[in-house]
Amino acid sequence: MDQTPPRAIGADALSAMVPPLGIDDRVTIRYRLTDGSATDVVGWVVGLDDDQVRVQPPAPDGRPQPALVDRDRIILAKRVPPVPGGRPVSRTTAEELERIAMQGWIDESAPLLPGHHGWTLRFGNGFTGRANSCLAVGDPGLPYPEASKLIIEQYQAAGLPPWVQVITDSVPDRRLVDLGWQPTYVPTTVMTGTLGAVVGDHRRTDRVQVAEQLTEDWWQGYLQYRPIPDHETARRILINNPPVGLASVHHDGRLVALGRGQITADWLGIAGLWTDPAFRRQGLATMIIRELAHWAARRGARYGYLQVAQENAGAIAAYSRLGFVRHHDYRYLAPAPV
Repeated sequence: MDQTPPRAIGADALSAMVPPLGIDDRVTIRYRLTDGSATDVVGWVVGLDDDQVRVQPPAPDGRPQPALVDRDRIILAKRVPPVPGGRPVSRTTAEELERIAMQGWIDESAPLLPGHHGWTLRFGNGFTGRANSCLAVGDPGLPYPEASKLIIEQYQAAGLPPWVQVITDSVPDRRLVDLGWQPTYVPTTVMTGTLGAVVGDHRRTDRVQVAEQLTEDWWQGYLQYRPIPDHETARRILINNPPVGLASVHHDGRLVALGRGQITADWLGIAGLWTDPAFRRQGLATMIIRELAHWAARRGARYGYLQVAQENAGAIAAYSRLGFVRHHDYRYLAPAPV
């Protein structure tokens, strides 16, 4: 437990910390500039010696610019939680979160009504429902019967089944059901949490590696989790809209667990969690989620979300133990058979 005084003062401020300051600790430091004024830096320690400390603030653009602080210029120093906090996730609406999540798993897209930022058509050659359905949140921009007809036409033209993703019990959900659309596939729960709550006091671990490029090793592991006929489209979706973090755990040189994270604004979307059956119940998925949270925090993210089938009670319970809570539900609708 951090026992650092809230106002550790002077050149010995870092030395006064209990336990001693180390690499990857997150700190806030006020220090004197050469002109006599003072400034603050908040971030993670990436370098430390008897004379200086290097502190890395969040770098959303992926180009770290550490602050180099002379220890004899430090005025105040304090260790702070490993990951920043943020406003309650409940203040983000379901519509807002669905638009954020759309960017985290998508291939090609187009507005249902050109020039209107309402419903969005998504096309991914059949790889996953999220990438191959119309996201129906907000106002479609035209009467519902016309919107329904246009969706059917667009997906039939693309050789895909016409599906719509709706927030459960939303106006679009009810209006489309009134037009004869019916639930299809499995309903999904969206869970959210602050990355600070997910990480807690847990430090980074060397057991989990996070790469920002798709490696052949990670890809082959993903194929074990999910056999895919169209490799080109799937690979494109996995690395679309960076920053993307591809987490992996190896045992004796073999990949045994993986997960994917993607950052949109200050949200981390976590997907593709898989553990080799021989290595389950060892907490590897939990380690991956926490490491992705650490990675995303350094990129400026503060919140995380997961999408899980409502029937998967075990996964929901596991994510709840990590600090995730139910935010909203969504489901897919398909037109009634003719």
